[in-house]
Amino acid sequence: MQTLVDLFSTFDALGDKTAFVNRTGVRRLVVSYRQFHHLALKMAHLLADNGVTAGDRVVIWGPNSSWWGVAYWGVIIRGAIAVPVDFMSDPARAESIRALSNANVVIQSRFKIERITTATSLLLEDLQYLLEEIEPAGELASAAPDDPAQLVYTSGTTGNPKGVILTHKNLVANMTQISQQVPIITPSFNFLSLLPLSHMF
Repeated sequence: MQTLVDLFSTFDALGDKTAFVNRTGVRRLVVSYRQFHHLALKMAHLLADNGVTAGDRVVIWGPNSSWWGVAYWGVIIRGAIAVPVDFMSDPARAESIRALSNANVVIQSRFKIERITTATSLLLEDLQYLLEEIEPAGELASAAPDDPAQLVYTSGTTGNPKGVILTHKNLVANMTQISQQVPIITPSFNFLSLLPLSHMF
């Protein structure tokens, strides 16, 4: 495995194994790897319909959910570059990152009263409806290990935020090392995500 696209290609074979569990109040929604794979392919098609091409930057500014994951992987398999923004960021910071990254498409949350209006906008919470009539993308983007996958902006504590480019190789190496150095983690583990998915860990 050399790229995130290689990793994505393994998801469908995991079938009905659980990829995500969303909890909202008393509701519990389980998303299998097969479902997730299918939704991400649809997301890639939706992005294409909104003008996203390989190498374009797409901002993701929303709370943790399986839909955040669908948006992220749709960006990756479209060959674009994900620009995650912490959901707790204010609109000025989110817009600043959008402008700095030159992103023309923003996937944002309806739970923000003020939203980015300077780019094509897709609402994270509407993806389940937007994807219903969309056909899955017919093919995955080709990615090389040194291709950018993600553009993460620093907190800007000591100055203006700076964009840090993470390549497919960077992210795959991180996952590979965790798997090798923490061998006790097996497929039987479930993980509770407390950190925002926009953070690097």
